[in-house]
Parts: sequence; structure tokens; C-alpha cells
Amino acid sequence: MKKIFYPLVFMLMLLVASSVQAQKADTIHVLSHKATHLGGHGDYYGWGVFPPDTNSYRKVFLNFTIGCPSSGCSQWDYTVRIYIDQDTHVKDSTLQQSSSFTVNGSTVDTLLVKKDTTYTTKYDTATHTTDSTANLVYTIIQYKDSTHPTTPSDTLYWWKSGYYNYYYSSTGQKIDSIWVTADTTMYVKFYHYYNVFDSIATYEIARLITPYAGYYAKTWTYPMQFDITDFVSLMHDSVKVDVYYDGWSDGFSATCDFEMITGMPEHKAYKVQNMWTGSFPFGNPSDPISNYLTPTAVKIDSAAAAVRLRVLETGHGEDASNNCAEFCGYYQHLKVNGKEHFTPLVWRDDCGMNALYHQAGTWLYNRANWCPGSLVNPYLDDLSPYITPGKTDTILMAMDSYTSSGGAYYIVGATMVYYGPINFSLDAAIEDILSPNNYFPYNRFNPVCGNPRVVIRNSGSTPLTSLDIAYGQQGATPNTFHWTGSLFFDQTDTVSLPPVSLTNSSNYTFVASISNPNGGTDLNPDNNTYQTKYTIVPNYPSSFIIELHTNLAAWENSYTLVDDLGNVIRHDSGFANSTLYRDTVYLPNGCYHFQINDAGEDGLSFFANSDGTGSISFNKNASPATTIVNFQPDFGTSISQNFTVGATVGIDEIQPVAIDYTVFPNPAKDEVTLSGLDASDKEKNVRIYSAMGELVYEVTVPAKASTYNISLTGLAEGLYCINISNADGQVVKKVMVTK
Repeated sequence: MKKIFYPLVFMLMLLVASSVQAQKADTIHVLSHKATHLGGHGDYYGWGVFPPDTNSYRKVFLNFTIGCPSSGCSQWDYTVRIYIDQDTHVKDSTLQQSSSFTVNGSTVDTLLVKKDTTYTTKYDTATHTTDSTANLVYTIIQYKDSTHPTTPSDTLYWWKSGYYNYYYSSTGQKIDSIWVTADTTMYVKFYHYYNVFDSIATYEIARLITPYAGYYAKTWTYPMQFDITDFVSLMHDSVKVDVYYDGWSDGFSATCDFEMITGMPEHKAYKVQNMWTGSFPFGNPSDPISNYLTPTAVKIDSAAAAVRLRVLETGHGEDASNNCAEFCGYYQHLKVNGKEHFTPLVWRDDCGMNALYHQAGTWLYNRANWCPGSLVNPYLDDLSPYITPGKTDTILMAMDSYTSSGGAYYIVGATMVYYGPINFSLDAAIEDILSPNNYFPYNRFNPVCGNPRVVIRNSGSTPLTSLDIAYGQQGATPNTFHWTGSLFFDQTDTVSLPPVSLTNSSNYTFVASISNPNGGTDLNPDNNTYQTKYTIVPNYPSSFIIELHTNLAAWENSYTLVDDLGNVIRHDSGFANSTLYRDTVYLPNGCYHFQINDAGEDGLSFFANSDGTGSISFNKNASPATTIVNFQPDFGTSISQNFTVGATVGIDEIQPVAIDYTVFPNPAKDEVTLSGLDASDKEKNVRIYSAMGELVYEVTVPAKASTYNISLTGLAEGLYCINISNADGQVVKKVMVTK
């Protein structure tokens, strides 16, 4: 029957692949942990009840939410590892030893007993005579059947014997003794047997590091999403899920929501195999890490169309030499049959851009492949070109040579993943929308009013060279963009799209979809559309003050203000220490991006340095001055703000007031003409500002004038803003001056 069934399944898969456009993807959620209290070091188990393994999944995500328990969050950064336990349906055993009898639950070598009550004598100091007390009974459990050595065969209740009882004079001196004779002597025997049990394989599917959460309220939660599609072969029926928390203090809470998106995968991950897993010492000459990361001979599955090694590795411990392995970076070396192919540096250099800023500890220090309050990114090594299906290959993962003064170690979880053939020849996918997106880990560059950014991926065997992207607010007429490039299978590209209007709406949903890959038909439309929820950026006045109060390391700071075309409106650096700077900007209607940078990657205020405290804010250009926005000074590498002026997005959009004008030519060289000025019959003030906010020209245009010519002689090349205002309102437009 099996010989007929599997070819039939293969033919059905081909039919499904050819008609996949008729399929509709559904999403299944499986919850194994719900706000489980991680109260201290150890394993926290939960069960996930998954669908049967007959289902097919295009993607599987673990939506992990960390939060504070009712007792409050811990202020320390701890490692959290998420495992799946799989019953391999293979029996294993350990050699055990069992005794032929026990006495009151314990094993003794030799036992002398009497079948009737025995007594122990003693001197009575009150009566000055010899007295006696009955001994407690022995409970003797016998195991006589060597074929079932742990099954009791008899229970006896006998008494202690084989000892002397003494008799005393009235002064307490021993004057006589008698031997308590045993009825029988029991000699223990030992039976050896094998304890047989189901072999359980444990796979680490995800890892994260908790934040320094001492500042956070008890209601605080934080979402993290892990792509765990590689482990889909483990997720069917009832599955034991382990959240291992290595913290020694209380604590955090953990929610594990498995999101399973049905559909045809680009290539199925059908098998996983553990390679190296555990905490291994680093730099100990008497116990080197090479004792644990040993060469492993692997019989490569003959059905594998591709093989990938998925490695989770983080460094921990702080020795006296280099603060290794937490604060030092060393290279990992992946070899196949003795030849090195992958050499990643086990290091994260972007902790200063952590989405979780401000934290109660040293959150912004770069570390060995982790940052406090973030997920751990796996290393994904494609072994396919270097291995031979059906043959045995030797795989070795090694680390740089290092001698530690003690305490350094790496936590490793390495898994071999086997894949079937690529299911689609022509398949492009929208992998993610980075902005606009309310997903909190993307908060460093959201919300936006300018260029959306999407991630596309080639999910087909044919190299991807072009496609069309339609995008915009849900329900609005979409913008379109034609992408060209070169992506091989599984490669991605982050695409910055031209600006699109994002306005107030009832659902605040942004949608992006792709079509026409290589000018043809996408064979798998299930992954062609992606949508996100977004937030509208704040709307600020056309003129305001950037107020910077520097700390004691002002040389580290600079800030830039640009419009949605990337034109620099304001750039300042070279500040003096402990100085207040107030720069006024004048902006036409449009979308803007402001960013302040810190070259030391420790912001304007950080508890663990001696730089002092600074601040950055936007304030209204009015009297009395009021604050528009205060920026968090403990921001690490940089902090930014996207905003609009006039609540519009785009270039040269007109504020809906009774005054308007047209500027031409644009770009302009020697002269520019303003026309349409008679839209308002009142006198008008005309001011021209440079990109740095400097007033370079000012004139009053009489009422009823319809046009006005302005000489550009003496103005340098660059972007300028023309502001026209009167009692009816104001309009600001941009003009580019060229020479």
C-alpha cells in the first residue's frame, strides 16, 4: 500500500502546485504559554495542541510576548531559550541496579533479624536499675524475581538482633551482658537491568535576552516575532514546549503564540537534526571548547534538495582579561570535510539602536551576538554546495583560539535543516513592511510620512530581475513602483518606495502587493500581499525652534533635518560643551525627517558615563515659548522624528487658505516669477529663506498685483523656501536655484 501511496502524494503535490492560485491561505494560532510567570531559574513547560501533520504551511512564526508579572519585572538581562521536545519513537535505556531487599526504604549489605520483638536495655538514673525498651519493627520489602527486579514479592515485619544487651549496678556500672541472637541473617543481592524509555530530542527554536526592565510598569509587555518555519516538521499533534529562563531573580512573564500560515512553502523543511547544543567554556586550556564542538560525521539524507545549518550562538561571562565572552567578539568557523566555508563574527554592533530604549542598565553596549531586550538572530549557513546527499560528510564548528582568565562561555544551539525541492519556478514575495508599521520593534523608524520601505524576496528557482509594487493606504488608489535588480532564490532586497500620502482613516492600514515578476505570472500569489497598521505622524508649525542643550561630550553630537526628497534643510555639528543652542527653522508644507546622532553611541544622557546630561526638544516660535516635543536623552546611537507641516505629504502641496501662487521657472537660474498673487486682494509679505533657515530676501507686494519678479543674483545654488503671507493666511513653496 505504501509503495502506491507516496507516488500518488507526489502527483497530487504537482497538481496542487499547478493550481495553487485557487488556494486561499488561512492562519492557525496555537497557544502553549499565556503570561506564564518566569519566577526564577529553570524550565517552564507548556503544551501546544497543533493540527495533524497532513497540513501544509507556507510560514510559521513564534509570536513571543515578554511582560512583567504582578510582582514586577526584573532589572537584569537574562537569557531565555525556547525549546520543542520531540518524541523520536526510538527506545533508549540506562543500566540500573536493584537490591534484593530494602530495610525501611534503605539498602544494607547484611541484616541480622529476629522474628519476634527484641529489646534494648539501658540504665535508669531515676530508679538506679536496669530498664529496657522494645525496638521498632523493621519493614523489610523483598524483591526475589530477578526478571522483574523492581516489583516487590514479599513484605516482612521483623526486629533488630545481633547485638549485646547490658545490665547495670545501682551505681550505673556494667556488670553483665547477653547477646541477642538472630533468627536469620539476610545478605543483599544486586540485580542489573536496563531501564527502557522513549528517547526525547530537544530542539532550540528561538532565543531572546530580557531587558533591564527595572523602570517598566507591571502592565508592560513587548512583542517579538521569530520565523521558525524551519521547525515545521516538529509542530503537529500535541507538542511539549519549554521556555527556559536562566534568570536568578523574579522575573518576567512569557506568552508563546505559534502562528501557522497554511499554503505551499517555497521548499518544505521536512527534517531537523541536532548538531551541538549546550553551554560550553571558552578559553579554558584544561577544558577547551573544542572538547564540545567536535567534528561530526553526518549521513546526509538522500532526499535533501538543500541543507542548511541554523546556529544560535551568544557569548556570556566576563573574565578579567577582555570581559569575554559577553563583551568581546571572536570568529566562528564552519568547516565541511575539513574546508572552511563560513566565518561569522559572533557580535552585535547595533545595540545603541535597540528598539527598547531607555533601560535601567547598560542596554546600549554592544555584545556577543545579543542586545538586552532583543531577539537573537541565527546564523544561517547554506551547506548545499558542499555536501553530498546520500553520503557521509564531516561538519565542524570551531571558535577562534583564546585563553581566558575564567568565566567565559558560549551558549550554542545548532540544528541541521533538510529541505525538499523548490516548489515554484517563478515566485516573488513581500517578506515584510518596515515602514509604515506599528510593530514596536520597528519604532526607531516609525511612524513615517515619507518613503515606505518594504522587503521583497525571491521565493522561486528562477533569478528575479523585475517586478511591480503597488502600495498605499487601504481603500485609496495605490501608487506603483517598478523594481529591477537581481535576486537568486531566498535572497531579499529592502526597497525604499517613493512618498505616498498617509491620511487619517478609520482603519489606518497600509497595503503593499507585488505582481509581474520578470514580466510574467507569479505561480504563488499567497505571498504577494502584506499589510500593516500604522500611525499618522505629528503635524508641527511651519516655524519652530530646535533647542539643544549639550552635555560634556558635545563633539559627539550632530543633527540633520531633511525633506522627503532627502534635501538637507538644516545640519549642525561642532557644538561646545554645556551650551544651549536655539535654531529657528521655517518650513513649507510637506514631510520632514529630523535625526540627532551621537558618535559615542551613548546619547545625551547615560548613567554609566561621565558625559553629564543634555537635552533636545522642539519648541514653538512664539511668546511665551511652549514645548512641542521633548526627545528621550538616553537614546544610544541616534533618535529621530518624522513629522509634517501643514498636515500634508508630498511636494508643493497647497494649504487650503484663500492665498495661493505659482513659482516658475523651477529650477530657476537668474530670476523667478511669482504669479497668481491676485487670489488675495490684500498686501502680501514675501520672504525667501535658505535651506539653513536664513532670511535672504524680503519684499512687500502691493494689493491687486498678479505677478512679481524676483532677481536671484547673489544667491548660491541650493534649495530655498518662498513664504508669502497676509491676513488671509500663508503659503510656502520650494524653489531650486541653479547656476
